[in-house]
Amino acid sequence: MSRGVSGAVMRAVGARDHQATVREVVPITATCTRIRFRSKTLFDDVHYGAASWVRGWFPDGTGREFQRGYTFTEADPDSGEFALDFVLHEPSGPASRWAANAEPGATIDFVFMGSRPFEPSDIPPAGYLLIGDAAAVPAINSILAAVPEEIPVELYLEEHDPCDREMPIGTHPRLNARWIRRTDASSLADALESRDWSDWYAWVTPESGSLKEIRKRLKEFGFPKSEIHAQAYWVQGKEMGKLREPGGEEDHVPAGAGAPAHAASTPDASQGTATARPAGADTAATTETTDGRAEQEPGRWRAGGAGRLLAPLRRVLIVAGVAQALITIVQLAPYVLLVELGRRILSGSDAGGLWTVGIIAAVLLAVGTLLETALLLWLHVVDGRFSRNLRGRLLAKLARLPLGWFDARGTGSIKTVVQDNTLSLHYLVTHAVLDASAAAVAPIAVLVYLFTVDWALSLFLLVPVLAYLFTMYRMVMRSQAEIPQAQRWADRMNAEAAVYLDAQPVIRVFGGAMASGFRRSLDAYVGFLHRWQWPLGTAKTVMDLTTRPTTFLWLIAAVGTWFVAAGRLTASDMLPFLLLGTMFGARLLGIGYGLSGLKTSMVAARDIQAVLDEPELASDSAAVPQSEGRPAGEVRYDAVTFGYRTGLPVIHDVSLTLAPGTVTALVGPSGSGKSTLAGLLARFYDVDSGAVSIGGRDIRTMVPDELYRHIGFVLQDAQLVTGSVAENIALPDREASRERIEQAARAAHIHERITRMPDGYDTMLGPDAALSGGERQRLTIARALIADAPVLILDEATAFADPESEALVQRALGRLARDRTVLVIAHRLHTIVGADRIVVLDHGRIVESGRHEELLASGGRYRALWDADDSDRTMVEALR
Repeated sequence: MSRGVSGAVMRAVGARDHQATVREVVPITATCTRIRFRSKTLFDDVHYGAASWVRGWFPDGTGREFQRGYTFTEADPDSGEFALDFVLHEPSGPASRWAANAEPGATIDFVFMGSRPFEPSDIPPAGYLLIGDAAAVPAINSILAAVPEEIPVELYLEEHDPCDREMPIGTHPRLNARWIRRTDASSLADALESRDWSDWYAWVTPESGSLKEIRKRLKEFGFPKSEIHAQAYWVQGKEMGKLREPGGEEDHVPAGAGAPAHAASTPDASQGTATARPAGADTAATTETTDGRAEQEPGRWRAGGAGRLLAPLRRVLIVAGVAQALITIVQLAPYVLLVELGRRILSGSDAGGLWTVGIIAAVLLAVGTLLETALLLWLHVVDGRFSRNLRGRLLAKLARLPLGWFDARGTGSIKTVVQDNTLSLHYLVTHAVLDASAAAVAPIAVLVYLFTVDWALSLFLLVPVLAYLFTMYRMVMRSQAEIPQAQRWADRMNAEAAVYLDAQPVIRVFGGAMASGFRRSLDAYVGFLHRWQWPLGTAKTVMDLTTRPTTFLWLIAAVGTWFVAAGRLTASDMLPFLLLGTMFGARLLGIGYGLSGLKTSMVAARDIQAVLDEPELASDSAAVPQSEGRPAGEVRYDAVTFGYRTGLPVIHDVSLTLAPGTVTALVGPSGSGKSTLAGLLARFYDVDSGAVSIGGRDIRTMVPDELYRHIGFVLQDAQLVTGSVAENIALPDREASRERIEQAARAAHIHERITRMPDGYDTMLGPDAALSGGERQRLTIARALIADAPVLILDEATAFADPESEALVQRALGRLARDRTVLVIAHRLHTIVGADRIVVLDHGRIVESGRHEELLASGGRYRALWDADDSDRTMVEALR
């Protein structure tokens, strides 16, 4: 470990030296060398992930060492082996010279401190903008491997040497990479495409001078700071790192804050080049600046959603925070008067004066309490109105969102937005600002007052505070990698615990893999917590002790007694310290709690605003022309293309007509687009291009209520709502008579089962009603009969039916499908052999179409699916 101030600080926060031995030196380009190391202990500290890095101490040949950071290119924590890429530009620095001459068997010390792996956000951005140069390639490659395949990536790399282009760049399905030749510090910034970058995340790690220009450019684009990771990896023309000399202090050489870097380089002055903007990229309104560079209007980020949601409350919260600060001072005044009362008692003042001070203190105490109560009542009224309006906006928004939005989310996440997040905002409005304000003002006011009494003794009160802050900083530094892991572990274990508890009847009878799998996960979680928290036990104890009133009491008593004995302080001057100083540390804790509440509430506000910003189903009859003379139940897909993310279609140019009174089945392998294509008819999503029409009318011209009068659904997962059996059946038409409800139930072959229920059609049901899968399906078929829509979508309606119920469900479906346009999503091919038309999809395209016999005879994709389905069916029958 290094000596000097910086080394002492790093040791204090838990950093350790780990010796690594060079195993292999492999040239990557003429200016880049990959060195493979092995260390027995390094990965005891390292939390390896995308863009993780370590600090090395590199000698310069004169007894001095430079500290430099490098990103892992390869790592195998189990074996302790890892690799780093060293860029070898001239003039070289100590690390570059060491790497150029390194041979197997050489050793170097490494320290792991401050690195936090890159992790994709839980709410994926619209895309990732990666900016760097040859030194940043290892980190960028690891990020490319971590970014989900469906998210676009724009990569800009600054070329300092022609050999830089030989650096191996990672792959990604939606990567668009380009090298930019450096002519000056603004070359890379000028090359950034002027477009709408809304909701993109920027990872920016070039040379220091380039970074300054890129920051300005990203600010023009509107990037918020929360959506930018910006760190200079090196400084043009300067050696980098922290210098240590044996027995001496460390000199700081500019190093981009000690981040991963490569040695200094001097690029030549050849002209810069940039690749053209990719076809199909989004454009934005642009203007021309005085320097000739195109600009565009700043984008709009959902990261700022919390500010937009809380904008109506901003003035209220500011006023509340200021009011709480004043109230806190009023509430502290009685304690100051009590100190004065004690002084007067010790000095033998007359009783009249004592009564005056005591009464004023009591009045101020009452006034402070009344003011705080009034402030809380006012904020609760404000919160009540805000919550009512917000819930109304959310419910109205949910009613306008496409059904696909709900299909992509569980009920738990929707409940979190509507209920849990709004409750978090309640704490923000009514308590968090007040708690943070009081926690900040009270210690400062107390400290200022105590300094007026005796500044020397007041300085001693800062000793536990500084110890607390330093210990907290040490814990944060050591926990940077574990904090995000802890959240992922908590989410994972919550999900696994729910599944484990739901499966208790099966587990208790059979035990087996599920029980042992949950125990393994639980043991791993406990092991993670032990590895993380056990080394922090001492730090937590120190933090607890330094903020206890008894700690301050002993400190004040010891130092105050010394001062009194030395004649520097009077006994009466000890009173304010004993009365107010003992609670100093406890009040500081309130700052952390208040800020934590604010952070949680801001995240909740961001998530709520993200829902409110979701695109709605637009109904504009003037936007899409209507066709006349088409049969009422005819469904047409006209050159339809659709993707869940822009530029990544899952349905490609599909044209298909469903004639009235016919059954069309969609078949294909998993992921071929069957459910997506059917969902477009139900307008779960809107198409990217082309059109879907019913009776010649584009469904985008219909409001949802009108659309769902034309379309009925019977899905795999039959959904019931809280209400009676009759109410569940009559959902499409609340005015349906009991006679009509019973008629629909008879046609769906569920009437007899309903009559056996305790209260018949008045029996209360809910999402967890004790009905079999087949019974649930027949209830939804009765519901579809009430709707009487001319177009019907069936998603393998017998999938969850037992063999005995399957025949009844099939008979009910036959009754329901009569004289309707039916689209069937088929997973079991034997259920659709009688369909009028079978459409075979593969990778979002129609590859075959025809009747069952025709498709079998052709020996194409359908035949292969049929043979596979027949084998599976034979195996199931054998098991029965």
